[in-house]
Amino acid sequence: MMLSELNIDEDAFDIFITFNAKEKIEFLSDAMEFGIEPAMLKQIGKMTEHVIEDNSLPIVSSQDFISGGYRLCITTTEGEVQFNSDSPKTIRNFTMKLFMDGLVLLPLNKKKTEMDMYRYFKAYKVVGRTSPISLT
Repeated sequence: MMLSELNIDEDAFDIFITFNAKEKIEFLSDAMEFGIEPAMLKQIGKMTEHVIEDNSLPIVSSQDFISGGYRLCITTTEGEVQFNSDSPKTIRNFTMKLFMDGLVLLPLNKKKTEMDMYRYFKAYKVVGRTSPISLT
């Protein structure tokens, strides 16, 4: 097959434009030799290998609660907890509850992202655990 005869459909082109220069040349070479679909599958296979080899992706857990009529989203990552709520009082109360349960938290200076849908945001680094605190 000649390069001028190569017809890349819209879906393949959407993936093609994400390739760097070396990957584009390799894709075009494979597409002329084997066809577009096998060439695309080969490139997608290489991309997934890089994702699987990269174990630096954090494990993220997110839960939504309703407390006192306000919504509270708690997102936890390795060593970090983030609160996102309609009410700063709800965040403060839940943080105090964790502190009283013995969780040692250090405030982080993080900004709210587009994933945080509620108005107020606060992030803490989890330093460690101690025994629960009693006020009596």
